[in-house]
Amino acid sequence: MTTAFITGANKGIGFAMAENLGARGHHILVGARDEQRGQTAVHALRAQGVVADLVVIDVSDMGSVRQAAEVVRRDYSDLGLLVNNAGTPGYPMRAYGWEVDTQTLDDIWRVNFLGPFELIKQLKGVLAANNGTILNVSIPIEPAARFNTFAYQTTKAPLNVMTKSLGLAFATENIPIQILAVTPGGTSTDLNGHIQGPGVKTPEQAAAAIIGFLVDGQDHNGQVINFDGTVYSYAGERIN
Repeated sequence: MTTAFITGANKGIGFAMAENLGARGHHILVGARDEQRGQTAVHALRAQGVVADLVVIDVSDMGSVRQAAEVVRRDYSDLGLLVNNAGTPGYPMRAYGWEVDTQTLDDIWRVNFLGPFELIKQLKGVLAANNGTILNVSIPIEPAARFNTFAYQTTKAPLNVMTKSLGLAFATENIPIQILAVTPGGTSTDLNGHIQGPGVKTPEQAAAAIIGFLVDGQDHNGQVINFDGTVYSYAGERIN
């Protein structure tokens, strides 16, 4: 049984991924910043027959990230999958750049990039020991008329670059870790006010699309992949 640590797993896509992976036999570590909500998610998973435990983590707080990583290294040394799912778009999501103050942007950046970066650094050793995988849940970073979210895209962009950079470095240094990022597309969650419309996925549909790239038997190291299977370049354009 592979242990999977999923941040932001108490709701939305994160919880749906926990259900999906748990049903596949993974031991789920529910990463949540709120202990009560995290325990509620753990109990819901256990009611489905999933082996699940709570790891309290606030990805915006580097001290909390390091403490959570220490718990994982100490108690769950069989960790084989890290899912950096927790994220925030900033509010309002579609605010123009000049409407976002610097402190708010820094707060969002900590959640969307710096926390995942620190967590990867902290857990690199245990993941390498288990030939592990890092999955980053991301978004398209190329602004477009239909999706021009300044704070969200500028703070997720480094996550995509990190995925490609670390993937290349892992391969170059023969480190047995695979890292990939997946953009699930429009999904109805509380981050976007539970949007509805053509093509909008449920969290369960998004989770299934994301996990599909973990179980398809292909080498996705260093890739940032759209839910339809196309791969993004560093500039955010699809290249296949």
